[in-house]
Amino acid sequence: MAAGLDRVLETGPASSPASLLGTAPRAVDRVRVGIVALGSVLTLAACGTEGDATEQPPPAPSASESSAAPTSADPSMDPDEVAAADAAMAVYRDVTRLVQDARRDPTQDWLPAYAQLTADPYRSAELLEVSALRDRGIAHTGEVAHDPEVAAVDLAGGTDGTLRTVTIQDCVDTQDFPATVQATGDVVSAERPPHVAVATVVFYPQPEDRWLVATVDVQDETC
Repeated sequence: MAAGLDRVLETGPASSPASLLGTAPRAVDRVRVGIVALGSVLTLAACGTEGDATEQPPPAPSASESSAAPTSADPSMDPDEVAAADAAMAVYRDVTRLVQDARRDPTQDWLPAYAQLTADPYRSAELLEVSALRDRGIAHTGEVAHDPEVAAVDLAGGTDGTLRTVTIQDCVDTQDFPATVQATGDVVSAERPPHVAVATVVFYPQPEDRWLVATVDVQDETC
């Protein structure tokens, strides 16, 4: 858990993208969202008692996102690609709000909400980070600014086992989303300039039958 705290104290997407969403320095972000092995290290059972979990309501849209267009689809996309881009972007925006809500109040059980919108490895990394915040009495305040755009749509998935994917590139600004120790009010997050995060949103067939955010790669590039 000490390693988890080190990551939390550095948050400033993932997981973000936090975490989503880029709310951590690059070393932390790579651990949180770039390492697929996290999906096998953490099981959902380790993140809470799913049977007793209280369903979280859908996160309310933030002021910075509610007025934004659903997606920036390429004019050259065909109707199926536009529909996929719109659906994936809607899920991504929900995840960015969920990430912030979970960090503002990490004492709640966020597993049901993450299970509706995310897949491993991103889901497990996010739940681990929220758990670390709760254990140390740390929470975020404020709001993260996002400016996502659809970067690519791949609908070639099918019988070969390939899943349909939409890639979203986001400019994430966490400067107004500090982490503080609840008991003292001390700010413990590191600041970083707005930076690029790249999310992969995947359409999972039955029994999921929906788009889920599977990875978020927070990059060194500023924006």
